[in-house]
Amino acid sequence: MRTISYLRLAVNSNILIRLWAMIGIFALACSASGELSVDEQVRELAQRYKEVEAQLSRSVHYLRKTESAAETTVEQAWLNGAGDPIKVAIEHSDPPGRELTEYFADDLTDPYEGMFLLNRKETSLPDGRTQIDELRKYFGSLDGSNGELIRELRKSARFKAGESTDTVHTPNVVVDLRKQAKDNRSVEERAKADGELFSKPAKIIESLQNAGHPESDPFANVKGDSDKYRVIRGTASPDGRYAIALGFAREAINWDDYLDKDAEENGPRYYAESEEDIRNYIVDLTQKKILGETGCNYFGTRRRYNHRTCVVTWSPDSLKFVQLWDDKWSSAACVAGQINPGPKFAGAVDVGKAIEKKTYAFVKEPLDPEVGDSLSLHINKVSDDGMIDLDASDLIPSGPRKGDTEFAVNERLRLIDSPKGPRLEILKIHRLPNDQ
Repeated sequence: MRTISYLRLAVNSNILIRLWAMIGIFALACSASGELSVDEQVRELAQRYKEVEAQLSRSVHYLRKTESAAETTVEQAWLNGAGDPIKVAIEHSDPPGRELTEYFADDLTDPYEGMFLLNRKETSLPDGRTQIDELRKYFGSLDGSNGELIRELRKSARFKAGESTDTVHTPNVVVDLRKQAKDNRSVEERAKADGELFSKPAKIIESLQNAGHPESDPFANVKGDSDKYRVIRGTASPDGRYAIALGFAREAINWDDYLDKDAEENGPRYYAESEEDIRNYIVDLTQKKILGETGCNYFGTRRRYNHRTCVVTWSPDSLKFVQLWDDKWSSAACVAGQINPGPKFAGAVDVGKAIEKKTYAFVKEPLDPEVGDSLSLHINKVSDDGMIDLDASDLIPSGPRKGDTEFAVNERLRLIDSPKGPRLEILKIHRLPNDQ
């Protein structure tokens, strides 16, 4: 299991990133149709919380218990089969009570795009009752800036001695963030404080990994096809069972030849852009087994290389996915795939080829066959029934209109599993209101 070394990157680079985000440089983070609403982001984080809790028993688990006088601190971290940290928890106990803080995110080493924080305090009162105070914070994107506090919930209750302290029946109180006291800190001070908050899970993970072996590792004795692939970071399915991986069309691979020396702070990463036989695989992490090729050839195991990014959107049941290799002005590749019972990979279909001609015909714009692949795609949602919701736009990369949007549309597709493999059906296309 790789060790995540993220301290300097988290404390320095993320502070810098956060600083620029706070002064508006990252407004381009919004998609053509705009960022998700606060309610949508909160729902996604709540769903992620449920997905993570459901897979903890089959995840790599690190634990450290520290005792000093009457105080006890327990630190825990869970990583999925792809090596991505999915939960961190710190519990501190002393005679007056105890405090638990838990962190959840798609990627706890880079949680600026979305993180859920749960804090619970239990305090013993003189009359024998127990005071419970809970805080839930949701961080996401707001007005083009990532890492923003988008919602805060609080609940408090008192319980008699011997009574269950479960607060499930205690209503949450929504904090009106607009009425909070004005933050008089400088931009640099706020950026530093946010950097410390968002880097804390990564610090705990690194410390636990450096301290020794995990408490449990269900993948330790599984070899499978692990010599033939390396998982691309951040591509694991919601249930933690599947992921997209980098590989090659050859039998023997010396992975040391492809170590990415520029990514040492994030543990072993691999980069192979110059190779001609790159393959991307769909992998069953529980068996470390390659199920098949996705048809994409993304070249590294980092999620992002400047503008070039590998984004995988899964259906909630973890059986359908869209893998997007995105770039600054257009998407280099986009494929949709399906996993059938077994598990067995049904195959994948090229999304770009499936929609390109009909998209340009719909907007009555000429398609240059020599250019091709000029659409910039953003995947909004993949459903269990195979429905794919995406935005497609044509961005102008040069000239006096550089950066303008020639057109933007929303499309709804259906992924259909046919005897010859998956195919895509276009159900609906409509122009987006922010066409230029």
